[in-house]
Amino acid sequence: MKLVMGLGNPGEYYKMHRHNIGFIMMDRLARNLGIELDIRKKKAVYGRGKVNKIDFLILKPLTFMNLSGEAALYIASFMKIQVSDIIAVYDDMDLPLGTFKIQIGGSDGGHNGIKSISDSLRENDFTRIRIGIGRPKENVSISDYVLSDFFKEERESIRLIADDIVESVKVCLFESPDMAMNKYNKKIVQ
Repeated sequence: MKLVMGLGNPGEYYKMHRHNIGFIMMDRLARNLGIELDIRKKKAVYGRGKVNKIDFLILKPLTFMNLSGEAALYIASFMKIQVSDIIAVYDDMDLPLGTFKIQIGGSDGGHNGIKSISDSLRENDFTRIRIGIGRPKENVSISDYVLSDFFKEERESIRLIADDIVESVKVCLFESPDMAMNKYNKKIVQ
């Protein structure tokens, strides 16, 4: 069993915020694979699927971002999922808008959702798909920036890479994270 989890904040208010790009991509991935995100267990909503004999879950935590690890730990324990079979999809201010990067392990980079997952699982060797949202302008706080909607032109930048993000998740799931890194990381210009 493998787990793909998008990070974000639950509720309609946060739906299109920069911090919710992980949720946005989980909805796209679920549609792409014909999966309904309709199972609720404690701190998560998820759907189950199977492709080429690989069982997987697509999950969105029902906790706020800084408690994402609670859902990861619960589902990983409940479904007996290895940390190496977890893929987290989330926003990253250190990458330019319109880019994404795949990596295995590493630091949390100051991202509270990733820190929560690493702390809860007591490991950090899960796959990460970091989606660039860029940095705020000088006079805008980080929290105000990540908790605001994308501008129209920013939504277009995300739309242009959304299919590649979904495909990269599928390569991680059904082939390997290394194969996904080789295929998609070379496209990044930083």
